[in-house]
Amino acid sequence: MNVEEMRHRLGGDDELIADVIRLFLEDYPERRGAIEAAVQSRDFESLRREAHSLKGSSSHLAAHRVVEAAGALEHAAQTGDLAVVESHFARLAAELESLVIALRELLSGRS
Repeated sequence: MNVEEMRHRLGGDDELIADVIRLFLEDYPERRGAIEAAVQSRDFESLRREAHSLKGSSSHLAAHRVVEAAGALEHAAQTGDLAVVESHFARLAAELESLVIALRELLSGRS
Protein backbone atom coordinates (compact mmCIF):
# COMPACT_ATOMS: atom_id res chain seq x y z
CA MET A 1 0.00 0.00 0.00
CA ASN A 2 1.31 3.38 -0.95
CA VAL A 3 0.16 5.71 1.84
CA GLU A 4 1.18 8.91 0.07
CA GLU A 5 -0.66 7.89 -3.09
CA MET A 6 -3.74 6.98 -1.04
CA ARG A 7 -3.61 10.37 0.71
CA HIS A 8 -3.36 12.08 -2.68
CA ARG A 9 -6.26 10.06 -4.14
CA LEU A 10 -8.43 10.94 -1.17
CA GLY A 11 -7.52 14.63 -1.15
CA GLY A 12 -5.35 14.47 1.97
CA ASP A 13 -8.52 14.47 4.09
CA ASP A 14 -7.59 12.47 7.19
CA GLU A 15 -11.21 11.92 8.18
CA LEU A 16 -12.11 10.63 4.72
CA ILE A 17 -9.04 8.39 4.69
CA ALA A 18 -9.99 6.90 8.05
CA ASP A 19 -13.58 6.37 6.85
CA VAL A 20 -12.47 4.66 3.65
CA ILE A 21 -10.11 2.40 5.62
CA ARG A 22 -12.84 1.52 8.13
CA LEU A 23 -15.31 0.75 5.34
CA PHE A 24 -12.77 -1.49 3.64
CA LEU A 25 -12.01 -3.31 6.89
CA GLU A 26 -15.73 -3.83 7.52
CA ASP A 27 -16.40 -5.04 3.97
CA TYR A 28 -13.38 -7.17 3.15
CA PRO A 29 -14.27 -10.24 5.29
CA GLU A 30 -17.58 -10.65 3.47
CA ARG A 31 -15.96 -10.02 0.09
CA ARG A 32 -13.13 -12.47 0.84
CA GLY A 33 -15.67 -15.05 2.01
CA ALA A 34 -17.71 -14.64 -1.16
CA ILE A 35 -14.57 -15.08 -3.26
CA GLU A 36 -13.58 -18.21 -1.34
CA ALA A 37 -17.09 -19.64 -1.65
CA ALA A 38 -17.06 -18.96 -5.39
CA VAL A 39 -13.70 -20.72 -5.73
CA GLN A 40 -14.97 -23.74 -3.78
CA SER A 41 -18.21 -23.96 -5.74
CA ARG A 42 -16.45 -23.26 -9.05
CA ASP A 43 -18.81 -20.37 -9.69
CA PHE A 44 -16.43 -18.54 -11.98
CA GLU A 45 -18.88 -15.78 -12.93
CA SER A 46 -19.46 -14.83 -9.27
CA LEU A 47 -15.74 -15.13 -8.66
CA ARG A 48 -15.01 -12.76 -11.51
CA ARG A 49 -17.52 -10.18 -10.20
CA GLU A 50 -16.31 -10.40 -6.61
CA ALA A 51 -12.64 -10.15 -7.60
CA HIS A 52 -13.46 -7.14 -9.78
CA SER A 53 -15.27 -5.45 -6.90
CA LEU A 54 -12.38 -6.09 -4.50
CA LYS A 55 -9.96 -4.75 -7.10
CA GLY A 56 -11.94 -1.52 -7.26
CA SER A 57 -12.20 -0.98 -3.52
CA SER A 58 -8.50 -1.77 -3.06
CA SER A 59 -7.52 0.75 -5.70
CA HIS A 60 -8.90 3.59 -3.55
CA LEU A 61 -6.35 2.56 -0.93
CA ALA A 62 -3.50 2.44 -3.45
CA ALA A 63 -3.12 -1.21 -2.45
CA HIS A 64 -1.35 -2.18 -5.65
CA ARG A 65 -0.48 -5.74 -4.63
CA VAL A 66 -4.09 -6.53 -3.77
CA VAL A 67 -5.28 -4.81 -6.96
CA GLU A 68 -2.86 -6.92 -9.02
CA ALA A 69 -3.77 -10.15 -7.21
CA ALA A 70 -7.50 -9.50 -7.56
CA GLY A 71 -7.03 -8.65 -11.23
CA ALA A 72 -5.12 -11.87 -11.82
CA LEU A 73 -7.87 -13.83 -10.05
CA GLU A 74 -10.52 -12.02 -12.09
CA HIS A 75 -8.70 -13.01 -15.28
CA ALA A 76 -8.17 -16.59 -14.09
CA ALA A 77 -11.90 -16.89 -13.38
CA GLN A 78 -12.54 -16.14 -17.05
CA THR A 79 -10.41 -19.13 -18.05
CA GLY A 80 -12.20 -21.55 -15.76
CA ASP A 81 -8.93 -23.30 -14.87
CA LEU A 82 -9.44 -24.33 -11.24
CA ALA A 83 -5.74 -24.91 -10.49
CA VAL A 84 -4.85 -21.42 -11.70
CA VAL A 85 -7.82 -19.91 -9.85
CA GLU A 86 -6.78 -21.61 -6.60
CA SER A 87 -3.21 -20.37 -7.00
CA HIS A 88 -4.34 -16.80 -7.58
CA PHE A 89 -6.78 -17.01 -4.68
CA ALA A 90 -3.96 -18.07 -2.34
CA ARG A 91 -1.90 -15.08 -3.49
CA LEU A 92 -4.86 -12.73 -3.02
CA ALA A 93 -5.55 -14.07 0.47
CA ALA A 94 -1.93 -13.47 1.49
CA GLU A 95 -1.92 -9.95 0.04
CA LEU A 96 -5.18 -9.14 1.83
CA GLU A 97 -3.72 -10.30 5.15
CA SER A 98 -0.75 -7.96 4.71
CA LEU A 99 -2.98 -5.08 3.66
CA VAL A 100 -5.32 -5.51 6.62
CA ILE A 101 -2.40 -5.45 9.05
CA ALA A 102 -1.03 -2.28 7.44
CA LEU A 103 -4.46 -0.59 7.44
CA ARG A 104 -5.06 -1.40 11.10
CA GLU A 105 -1.63 -0.04 12.00
CA LEU A 106 -2.33 3.11 10.00
CA LEU A 107 -5.66 3.62 11.77
CA SER A 108 -4.06 3.17 15.15
CA GLY A 109 -1.41 5.75 14.29
CA ARG A 110 1.55 3.38 14.23
CA SER A 111 2.52 4.04 10.61
